[in-house]
Amino acid sequence: MASVTPYVLAGGERQWKVKYRDAAHKQHMKRGFKTRKAAQDYANRIEVSISDHAYVDPANGKATIDMLGRKWLEGKRGIVKPKYYTDLESAWRNHVQPQWGGRTVAGIRHSEIQAWVSRMSADHTDADGNTIPGKSATVVLRAYGILKGIMDDALADRRITRNPCENTTLPRKTRKERVYLTPRQVLDLAAASGRYSALILTLGFCGLRWGEAAALRVGNVDFDRNRILVRSSWVRAGSRHYEGKPKSWETRDVPMPHIVIEALHEQCQGKAPDDLVFTRPNGERIVEQSADVIAQKDDAYRWYGRALRQSGCPRLTIHDLRHTAASIAISSGANVKALQRMLGHKSAAMTLDTYADLFDTDLDDIAVNMDARIETAMNERA
Repeated sequence: MASVTPYVLAGGERQWKVKYRDAAHKQHMKRGFKTRKAAQDYANRIEVSISDHAYVDPANGKATIDMLGRKWLEGKRGIVKPKYYTDLESAWRNHVQPQWGGRTVAGIRHSEIQAWVSRMSADHTDADGNTIPGKSATVVLRAYGILKGIMDDALADRRITRNPCENTTLPRKTRKERVYLTPRQVLDLAAASGRYSALILTLGFCGLRWGEAAALRVGNVDFDRNRILVRSSWVRAGSRHYEGKPKSWETRDVPMPHIVIEALHEQCQGKAPDDLVFTRPNGERIVEQSADVIAQKDDAYRWYGRALRQSGCPRLTIHDLRHTAASIAISSGANVKALQRMLGHKSAAMTLDTYADLFDTDLDDIAVNMDARIETAMNERA
């Protein structure tokens, strides 16, 4: 039972204090109430929270974001992929810790979080009057996600009564205008790519990610079933690379069109099952490409940019060939679930969100097909 009693300050001012015991019978006291009513209201709220097992010890809220953030990050190690962990660590170090590290979890207000998010997103002007663009939505959302995760843990540990990150207005990712090649353009690009033509055909018609193609072994090309077995990926984490599981941990089997089968037959000739399918001339692993012609001594870094120019294809990143494969599959009649399996998306909803523009033509097809059915029914009725 909470008790409310008065006390007098050195200057003679009368104030009120509340004494109470929590569920563990630990004694607490809060002073500084100007009126008995304010003190009694606080005492009533405390009694209800203890009775409802919702009481939070004020001392628990004195933990700092720096302390809890390090624990939160450590809890992610081994659960998320090393590349994503590296991204989280970078966002924590550059955006979250400098802003919030010294603050206590109980002392952070929703308005401060909203201001931080808005400030990161907004353009600003430097001392010379130059406009500095705000951080991308991806960067802002990742930093916010870390702070929210820390606060979620604090809420679960009964350090705070509510998460101040809730109901924050966040920036939206804008969908980039995509470039899709036609099948003819994929063939032209492959022809201009020389020894890497089979790689271009695989990316442009099967939709593998670059890392999946870079890690593809001969034994994972199933010519009997006409499938590429995606079982690993060449992943970058910071400055290092390693071979790990595909994105979202999803292994999958990808169908091969006949032209890819022929190209990979030739590519795999004379190689052992554990050998890489795609390599540089010196036998080393292929290097991710830029759409620009990079001035490197080693031609392995610039063949794709040169092939784009020679083929006359529009400028697109090597990853955009995955989107090209999706567009060709959709125009060939692939349904959402089949495309999801081919691309290794987590869900059909993700596939629809990613390629909603490509499915627009399906609506036209529905109307045309319905017209034909209706016309047939009308003729039968006549």
